[in-house]
Amino acid sequence: MDGTGWIEAAQHGMMRSSAKILVSQLPTISYTAAHRDMATPTDNLNTDPPSQTQSGLGETDPIIQQAMEEFEGGLARVTGSRVRPEWDTAAFRERLWDVVLASIALVALSPLFLLAAILTRYKSPGPLIFRQKRLGKHGVPFDILKFRSMRIDAERYLREHGDLYRRYVANNFKLDLWEDPRISACGRFMRRSKLDELPQIWNVLRGEMTLVGPRPIIPPEIVSYGIYAKRLLSVRPGVTGYWQVTMGGEMGYPRRVVLDMFYVEHKTRTLDVLILLKTFPAICFHFWKNRKSAKAGTPKNG
Repeated sequence: MDGTGWIEAAQHGMMRSSAKILVSQLPTISYTAAHRDMATPTDNLNTDPPSQTQSGLGETDPIIQQAMEEFEGGLARVTGSRVRPEWDTAAFRERLWDVVLASIALVALSPLFLLAAILTRYKSPGPLIFRQKRLGKHGVPFDILKFRSMRIDAERYLREHGDLYRRYVANNFKLDLWEDPRISACGRFMRRSKLDELPQIWNVLRGEMTLVGPRPIIPPEIVSYGIYAKRLLSVRPGVTGYWQVTMGGEMGYPRRVVLDMFYVEHKTRTLDVLILLKTFPAICFHFWKNRKSAKAGTPKNG
């Protein structure tokens, strides 16, 4: 086996052990320590890989060291400290993939856009689109777009009601769909069916998001990722993702961190296609489950 083969084998072994390493380390993440290390979510964030001490890898294994050097070199080429044409070509292909598929989706789903627009305006005057700051690649903030499913002053209402805000934070920065007083009746239908997420196709066309990737988070959520925050922000956030199709989008921290990191370390075109194919069945299951919980009177997360 030549040198490249050894590197690929070592990297494969590293990725297979990544989930176990994450599970063993995540319970020890300190909110205070994480907040201290990342005082401002969008400052001092880069795509450096975890050190050997953080990743649990041995310091004397030459194969692992060689693999890490190759891995670091790849990240350096991505972030621009080295210029390699092959990485530029790969980035172009990924961007082309997003633009072509997002354009097709924009045309094919235009009837659903019209339906969502009608539902948004029905008995709920105000802006059609809701914008909220999320963290993008390298921690650069951007406005995520959604069809508005809440009252116009939803964020101010949340801040002004302390008990509601505490429940929001305790429930992984969201409220139960059937208990959130800010959501309109039509808004609940859009949340269950995910129609409110359709405008994010425009985020993809603008280059702020990709079709498949970790879901974009609000700035306060970054502390939940601890030492893995930099790895999360090394990729663009996605419209759909690994943990959405595996767990229905109803998962708290730290399990969400484990699945997000698994995706980042194993990201391939094949995996992205599989996630896209599983997205529609996952939406149907989410819609059915929340309808069932409404009848039973047991709220579920939206």
